[in-house]
Amino acid sequence: SVKEGCHKLPKRLTVESNPEGFAMNHECFILMDSRTPLEVESRLLPEVLQCLINHILFHRALGGVVIPKDMVLLDDLFYVRCDDAKMEKQVRESSESAANALKKKEAGGKVTLTFFEKGMWGDKVPWEEWVMHFVVRTEPSFGHREEMLRRKELETRVKELMWLVLKIVSAHREHLPKVKISDKSAICFPFEIKDPSRREGVLDLLGRAVSGPKVQVPL
Repeated sequence: SVKEGCHKLPKRLTVESNPEGFAMNHECFILMDSRTPLEVESRLLPEVLQCLINHILFHRALGGVVIPKDMVLLDDLFYVRCDDAKMEKQVRESSESAANALKKKEAGGKVTLTFFEKGMWGDKVPWEEWVMHFVVRTEPSFGHREEMLRRKELETRVKELMWLVLKIVSAHREHLPKVKISDKSAICFPFEIKDPSRREGVLDLLGRAVSGPKVQVPL
C-alpha cells in the first residue's frame, strides 16, 4: 500500500503567503526538482507517469461522478484512478508523449500537470500545478539481482511521492476554485500535461498573467 513509504517523506513542507490577496491563488507543488529527479528505466517511464498523474487526478476529482478503478504498477504498487474513458485517454497519450520527449533529454526534464479555468478570452487561467522532474535510466542492469534492486528502489520512491500527494491535497484546499459539479465527469476543471517538448502558447501566457501569484511548496 501507499502507506508503506510514508516514513521517508521529506521533512520540509512550507507554503509562501499571498500578500496581494488575489481572489485566486495559483499554487505549485514541486514533487521532484532537478536536484532530486526520479530515475526511471525507459520502458517503465510511461507507466510511472500514468501512475503519478492518475493518482493526483483522482485526489483532485471534484465532479459529481467519481468511479474508482484499482491499478497496479510493477509488482506491489497499487493505486486508484478515475474510471473515466476520456480522462484515461488524455493521460495515456500525454504520458507516452512525455516519455518520448524525456528519452531525448540526457539530463532529464520536467513534466507538469496543470489545472486551469477558461478565461473570458479563452485563455487558460491556472490554479494549480504539479511539477515532476525525471531522468531516464539508460544503462543496463547487471543481472537479475540488480534489476530487482532497481525496481524495489523505484517502487519505494514512487510510494513516497504518492503519500506526499495525499498529504498535500489534504492540507491545501483554500485555493480551489468554486466547484461546478458535472454529472458526466469526475473532473470539474480542464487539465493539461506538459512535457519538455511543449512550448507555452499565447493563451497560456495570457492566462498566467491574469491568475494570482504562484504559491510554491518547495520540497
